[in-house]
Amino acid sequence: MLVLDAAATARALPWSLLMEEIALVCREHRDGRLTCPPRQVLPLRQDGVLLVMPCLSDTLSITKLVSVHPLNASLGLPTISGEVVVLDSRTGQRLAVLDGPALTARRAHVEALQALHPQATIHVQAHQSAPAFVEELGVEPLPAESQTRHAWDVIVCATTSRVPVLRPGVGEGAVVIGVGAFRDDMVELPPELVRGAQVWVDDPVGAQAEAGDLMAAGRFEPQASIEDLVMGHAPVDDGRTRLFKSVGCARWDLAAARVAVRG
Repeated sequence: MLVLDAAATARALPWSLLMEEIALVCREHRDGRLTCPPRQVLPLRQDGVLLVMPCLSDTLSITKLVSVHPLNASLGLPTISGEVVVLDSRTGQRLAVLDGPALTARRAHVEALQALHPQATIHVQAHQSAPAFVEELGVEPLPAESQTRHAWDVIVCATTSRVPVLRPGVGEGAVVIGVGAFRDDMVELPPELVRGAQVWVDDPVGAQAEAGDLMAAGRFEPQASIEDLVMGHAPVDDGRTRLFKSVGCARWDLAAARVAVRG
């Protein structure tokens, strides 16, 4: 069985191949060729949760186990721990174990933007660990008071916050990606921004149960999904903010497992 640590997992998932496989998984799911039940979210101590996320296809299946402890930062411990078990659907043979946090981190953020849009200028704002993060990735730090001084093209929020991390007015007319708040009691984005935006989600079922940003804004109705974009349903060009809200979905982990095992 192949066992990949964090560095090896990242190396096994080139951005271009991963994006192609995610698009393929979207099409297969739309055609009913994948089984991806809602994930189980089980409470742990210290405000933690255990996420159990299976996804099954005819050839390859995965289960992702992730524990998230927002209070770990104060202890000098990682917030996210986990692994993805990959098996052959036809025999049950375990094929690989991938590093969960490294696989999750391949779903965009700074390194993906640098790889796919090398001409972009990227700024980072964070309350903790920002200096080391900024130095490691070679991006520009952004003081909190500077949020409103720019007309941003893309804003990515990736926190476990329970209050909005964007100031009022920031993100209007931009592409805003919310990937951190994955529970109904977490909120990263101002409700006013969400109410006026075109909204897409990674998983409509999961978003209705867990997308705190949408719930806080009163947007409980089913949303368009990333599958709609893959199938060619382009956004309406009406000047509104374009919001992609992700709560996490095992289909993307299946896509990554296919790339890593095939590679």
